[in-house]
Amino acid sequence: MQALASEMTTNGYEFGTAWVRKHGWKVVPVEDGNHFAPQEITTLVPALQQACYGECFAVATEPLGDLPACYRVSITEEDLRNFNAECGLFRYILMDGARSWAVSCNEFYNLFAAGPTLLEAMLGRTIESARQEYLSFAMQLSKHPDEPLLRIARHYAEL
Repeated sequence: MQALASEMTTNGYEFGTAWVRKHGWKVVPVEDGNHFAPQEITTLVPALQQACYGECFAVATEPLGDLPACYRVSITEEDLRNFNAECGLFRYILMDGARSWAVSCNEFYNLFAAGPTLLEAMLGRTIESARQEYLSFAMQLSKHPDEPLLRIARHYAEL
């Protein structure tokens, strides 16, 4: 699974431009709160379940020593809350085995990625409104236009 996750990313946790374009994905950065905020979980779970996903893989994108590098997570509110509690401080990609969607979690932001229809269901709003929400968040924290939070917002909005 780690090799599959690596194929999608450039630096371990950002989705590569070529992968995104080749698979028709859109990517939206979202403010990180130890990965998933409670309202994100209550939106994400039914969206993925309705799309017939019952489980996913959590793949570490950084060395974790004795902690598991990959494991299965049921797509339930309880399992995602447990994922937050156990892995909220570490970088992981959650994805299905076919890589038809993914969420890359790091300490700065999450990257929700999928085809447009599934992505909007996962976010619970339009791609554009989610991007605007993240851009507002990034602008409040950034002092310069080239800071990473704003760079990420611009990069994925252009894809």
